[in-house]
Amino acid sequence: MNAYYEALARLDVDAFEALHHPDVVYNVSGNTIISGRYESFEALKTILPLIFEALDFEQFQFAQKWKIMNDGPDGTTAIMEAKGLAKNGKRYDQRYAHIFTFREGKIATVHEFFDTQLANESLDFSKKPNCKTDGDFTF
Repeated sequence: MNAYYEALARLDVDAFEALHHPDVVYNVSGNTIISGRYESFEALKTILPLIFEALDFEQFQFAQKWKIMNDGPDGTTAIMEAKGLAKNGKRYDQRYAHIFTFREGKIATVHEFFDTQLANESLDFSKKPNCKTDGDFTF
């Protein structure tokens, strides 16, 4: 899990992707343009540009800190904090909760929770069309 957050902090998409099972399922909570279910890492990569293009990476960092809250045989729960500015100058100080399961030593599912109102307002998501997903958030 530390490698996951370290890759995210460095924006190392290749290292980040290598930690995932090829058919990983991401469930992104809320009512943003990126909310929903993504049934592969390739599907997830369609939303990364929308997030990355909205942030000023000279003044923003994902995974400034994180904490593994629970690590057991059924999965891992962690909290991550990101801080900084969006390209539009708005603050985007966000906290994420992640619930992970694993298969064959790789991340198999992720359930992501965050302040969706903050994302919509700070990243101007409300001005963009919804992303194509593989369905609704499920658990």
